[in-house]
Amino acid sequence: MPLLLLLISFALTLVFYEISRLIFLLWNWHLFQQQSWTDLVLTFLYGIRFDLSAIAILSAIPFFFALGLALIHRRDLKFQMLGSRLVLGVFLLIQGPFLVMNMVDAEFVNFLGRRTTFDALFLAREVPGKIWSLIGYYWLLAAMTTLLLLTLVVVVFWGANKIARNSWAQNALLSWKKAGLFAVCFFVLLFVSARGGLQKKPINFAHAQIFVTPAVNNLVLNSSFTFLQTIKRESLPRDRFFSSPAELEAHLNPSGEPRSQMQGYHPGVRPNIVLIILESFSYEYTGPGGYTPFLDSLAKKSLAFNNAFANARRSIEGIGAIMGGIPSLMNEPFISSQYLTNYFLGVGTLLGKAGYETNFFHGAQNGSMYFDQFMKSAGVKGYFGKNEYMNEHPGHSQDDDGTWGIWDEPFFQWTLQKMQSFPQPFFTAIFSLSSHHPFRVPEVYQGKFPKGNLDIHESVGYTDYALKEFFSEAKKQPWFKNTIFILTADHTYKSSRPGYDNEIGHYRVPLMIYSPEIVLPKVDPDQIVQHADILPTILDLAQIPQTERNELGRSIFVPQDRFAVTYIDGRYLYITRDYFLQYHRGGDFQMFSMKDPDQKKPLSEPVAEKLKLTQGLQAVIQYFSQGMWDNRLYYPTGRQ
Repeated sequence: MPLLLLLISFALTLVFYEISRLIFLLWNWHLFQQQSWTDLVLTFLYGIRFDLSAIAILSAIPFFFALGLALIHRRDLKFQMLGSRLVLGVFLLIQGPFLVMNMVDAEFVNFLGRRTTFDALFLAREVPGKIWSLIGYYWLLAAMTTLLLLTLVVVVFWGANKIARNSWAQNALLSWKKAGLFAVCFFVLLFVSARGGLQKKPINFAHAQIFVTPAVNNLVLNSSFTFLQTIKRESLPRDRFFSSPAELEAHLNPSGEPRSQMQGYHPGVRPNIVLIILESFSYEYTGPGGYTPFLDSLAKKSLAFNNAFANARRSIEGIGAIMGGIPSLMNEPFISSQYLTNYFLGVGTLLGKAGYETNFFHGAQNGSMYFDQFMKSAGVKGYFGKNEYMNEHPGHSQDDDGTWGIWDEPFFQWTLQKMQSFPQPFFTAIFSLSSHHPFRVPEVYQGKFPKGNLDIHESVGYTDYALKEFFSEAKKQPWFKNTIFILTADHTYKSSRPGYDNEIGHYRVPLMIYSPEIVLPKVDPDQIVQHADILPTILDLAQIPQTERNELGRSIFVPQDRFAVTYIDGRYLYITRDYFLQYHRGGDFQMFSMKDPDQKKPLSEPVAEKLKLTQGLQAVIQYFSQGMWDNRLYYPTGRQ
């Protein structure tokens, strides 16, 4: 009896996984509306394989529990019924949280660009104290999740009672042969389902790479499968494409070490540098028809780049690339990985040696995303978060947004006050907060900013306003004229404008360098730049020569062939000016034109260009892998 009821519950759960996939599709219709109906139907069919695998793995414990019950007191129907209810309870307790994970991912995928993996557990520590606010904001998704779970529980236990009264099921208890054969068949079903079939190797992420568009492959997968697959997954494979360091270097840095355009432009005194990182500011939110009038006005007076790319889709990875020069080209963020103990040169370490006062400001609760700990590793002297703000403003509870931390406007103004006491030259990094979900604005500003067609747009307008007020006050400070401002975003969010809802658009962020009086050389605004280029650019601006160089980034003032690289779930993008390369581990290198960001037509020609891009990406992968494994990410400059 317990095994029979467990099998039926197994089948019912598969139906509920398909329902959660349908909700995932409808909730994120903006990601799939360009896909053909045939492809969308196929995702549900292909997805059954991954659903069966996840459900089977999670059914292992209930199966052996049920098997044990089936072997004792087999003729006692009451005992078997009680045992069956216990088995079903265990089954639902294990499956339930994973079903919730699948529902949560319907929204979470917009932040990560992928399904939840084991390394995302660090986010759990961000949720306490915010759960009710998040449920309130995503009430519809929370209601659907609750309804789905309750329906599954009711259907499973109702079905159990229904079957228990069936004479055939009761008679099956009396036959050892029938019960034994059933147990063996059920075990084989679980084993084959968990493997995803009878092929030589169990299924993994690569088997889900069926369509060109990654978002559609995310629909094929389910969050239970991606989480389970990454529990024991190697964070960083050890790659080797080139046999000698010289060959590797030739593809990493084919232009050698050209002279920086900043030479001859350096002022007599080292400038202050203020780095402003804007939460979730996609490039598409700026410019004509956007939501950032102040940022747009500042861009006209700045070195503003039209092809700037984040190296990742999460804040914890973006900060690592911006402040540490290390893009997260592995499954786990560098900030929370075992490799953080490696030798690395963060912005604070490098600037501190040159006499800079270094500080980082972020209005979230201290400890958020491990930023406070990472700043210590990066050599940044001071960390100022929500704790420090509230200690100085104990009566200003209205400045707390009630979810994540301090509203941007008061926090930016407080940052300015703190900066007045910093000795020059100083480096100050400011990470905004308010354009983070649940995307609210202070009550006094409600209705002041355009709501747009995405939930984030109004909060983007508020942060842009807070930025305007920051610069209005900064202009009055004596240090302002000798300061260089760098503005970018940590990553992107949802897309609503044509041309951005694709793999290229999902990483495109604003990046500009502004200085009120320091003259900077003109550079190509259309060149490819990435977050990993910001740290070497800061060193260039600060007149600090690099005695050790990380090959993954280059100052934007160094003219050479440039690239941007991204990584997510074993899938790389290698972006250059005219072409980009997509590569999934175990698959082929596919080249596309930058004029085809939707990846409609893979290119095999020009052959020389594809070979160049392939070798360039292979060099990046090997360099990063060896650098992490061997703790040797840096090499002396000027080597041959």
